[in-house]
Amino acid sequence: MKTDRSRQKVINTCAIIGIVANLSFSFLKFVAGTITKSVAITNDAINNLSDSLSSLITLLGYRMGKMKPTRKHPLGYGRTEYLSAMIISIIILVAGYDCFISSIDRLKNPSGVSIAPIAVIILILSVLTKIALSILNTKAGKKVDSEALKTSGKDALSDVLVTSLTIISLIAGKFTTFPVDGVMGIIVSLFIFYAGISSFLETNSALMGERPDKETVEKIRFIIKKHPPLKGGYDIMLHSYGPERCMGTCNVEVPTRAHAENIFDAMTDASKEIEEELGIYFTFGLFAVNDYREDVRALKNDILEYLKEKTPHVISLHAFHVHIESNLVHFDVVVDFKVSNYGLYKEEILKALNDKWPNYTFEFTIDPEYD
Repeated sequence: MKTDRSRQKVINTCAIIGIVANLSFSFLKFVAGTITKSVAITNDAINNLSDSLSSLITLLGYRMGKMKPTRKHPLGYGRTEYLSAMIISIIILVAGYDCFISSIDRLKNPSGVSIAPIAVIILILSVLTKIALSILNTKAGKKVDSEALKTSGKDALSDVLVTSLTIISLIAGKFTTFPVDGVMGIIVSLFIFYAGISSFLETNSALMGERPDKETVEKIRFIIKKHPPLKGGYDIMLHSYGPERCMGTCNVEVPTRAHAENIFDAMTDASKEIEEELGIYFTFGLFAVNDYREDVRALKNDILEYLKEKTPHVISLHAFHVHIESNLVHFDVVVDFKVSNYGLYKEEILKALNDKWPNYTFEFTIDPEYD
């Protein structure tokens, strides 16, 4: 998570550059579209106008995301940045729809397109500028973890192709009576649609909550391993409240013979290190296990192998604990997402375990593969 002050400077700079550049080219392209009577150029101008609005929303979304936490929203307003990226996606889709309708009208009512050198120069400069904006916003978005900037970078890259097609339609229209301008306008609108839909889906995924990436999971487990008696790191879940605020939870195993004070100190140290290294505020759940006993480890391995033979959906076991006096066995079973009915699946596993080990009583939980 990026929390340094440079993040604000990067987002402000990129947004202002985007607003100025897109407004300028939107005006110039409207002029060029009027001169050449090209619907493709006019569509491109509308696209630039929507991009300038997108940059403004990026800036406003970041500012709102920096608002201080309140009693109603104690975790702050950081998710406003995701909402701003969603709004940008919707604006792109609306612009694509407008371009599509005007292009269809041009196909129904074709008219001549004239070539003006100034129009070609404006479009070429626009292509070069959009390449620069795409590189700037994409790199900055990755650097400061801004979905809105990454969305703007992707949109700018699609604009390069859009404007290139507009140039082709302008030149081709001079040599044929076929309504190239209208066809290219439709193609332009489809590219705008694609950029809007892909950005919408990516932002929606961030809002819905995503699986933590493998690199982050590995770092968390590595840090946990450094603080005995903690071990493992299971059911890791990360909850993002904006790029600058992330909270995480996971369960760890500790031997039943470990002292409570040592466990507390280890959890405190691990949580502190995770926050310093990854910027994630972490809390832990606890599994007390006795798999330091050879007989318990052997039973755990036997049960895992048996369940894998019975069903392909079982991935691993954790939180494995055997109450020696009563032969009660506790554990969690991690399964893949192909399992849809957990209740029925649990009954099948329980029956299989009881048939294989009738002298034991089994209590277990079915866990999806969170991480």
